[in-house]
Amino acid sequence: MTTASAQRTWQHARPAVRWAPLGLAAVLLVGCGGGDDGNSLPPTFGVGIGGTLSGLTEGRTLTLQNNGGDDMPLSRNGEFVFITRLNAGDAYGVTVKTQPVGQLCVVTNGSGTVPSNYVGSVAVRCENLAAATFTVGGSVSGLAGAVVLQNNGGDDLSVASNGGFTFGSALAGGAAYAVTVRSQPAGQSCTVRNGTGTVASANVGSVEVSCGTVVALPEGDWKQELCVTVRPGQWGRSLWRITRQGDNRVTAQIGVATYGDANCTGAGSVAGPLSDVGNVVFDRTASTATLTAFWGLWNQPSGLNSRAVWARKDARLCIFSDQTPTVFPTAASVESYVNTIAPNKFCYTQN
Repeated sequence: MTTASAQRTWQHARPAVRWAPLGLAAVLLVGCGGGDDGNSLPPTFGVGIGGTLSGLTEGRTLTLQNNGGDDMPLSRNGEFVFITRLNAGDAYGVTVKTQPVGQLCVVTNGSGTVPSNYVGSVAVRCENLAAATFTVGGSVSGLAGAVVLQNNGGDDLSVASNGGFTFGSALAGGAAYAVTVRSQPAGQSCTVRNGTGTVASANVGSVEVSCGTVVALPEGDWKQELCVTVRPGQWGRSLWRITRQGDNRVTAQIGVATYGDANCTGAGSVAGPLSDVGNVVFDRTASTATLTAFWGLWNQPSGLNSRAVWARKDARLCIFSDQTPTVFPTAASVESYVNTIAPNKFCYTQN
């Protein structure tokens, strides 16, 4: 198969493998309890996290979170305690997930390390907003440190806990908002989704800030783990040659590395010239404990473009198509998909 015909095969194969890893399309190139009596409650273990709510207007409700979860709706002032108890030495971080209508509630003494006894010092204070004004906020995930956010180039907000956040300045209905990252947490990169829009007649709570460990984009030669027959007596692996052009942009070429044995051992030899497949500009990253995902726009030499996801897990690089809106909204969803394709050797490694 010539390079030209291989490139045509790549272009024709793409729509048919939209849900498949992009590496698979490249392979097409090659292959032309309770108590004992049932009545007593179980013993309670762990340390409770709570505090006091004040200033909430009667008939209104806010929702608190601890460590980005354990949602607790509150509609009365007074003491509160989260249902989920923590172990001494764990971190806690109390945030407001949803603000009450017409009010702004702020948390103080909301984060720290769990001691050996009850935490009751969290204070949540609500105040009335000016008439016909609404708050702008959302949620932060993956944060390990502190990130400073801005709205419309100001109203700086330092966030140090995962969970909900709300800017201190409310906006009038019809006003525009634009949430950006002013300063990144040490060793992490945070990106904003749903960060721009126009305030309607309700609080905005849909802004998503996703943070992850900074992982450099891949570069160099990456060969698919799948080894297939090229022709009698010759075997091959799909090859991506990646050139990093910045923190968020790469160019790439594809081809085939050939081998003289059916296990494709050794370095292999590049079969003929490589074909240019354009560049990918990444606009978002996020991480789990074991994977970093990069979302971006793949700009092809033909002028076509499409969404793609690149994922780094252990020594592997997995490349696959995405859609608009994304079908892989979180790093966890990317990892779930990677876990299904990696056993089939659809991902890439470096020799």
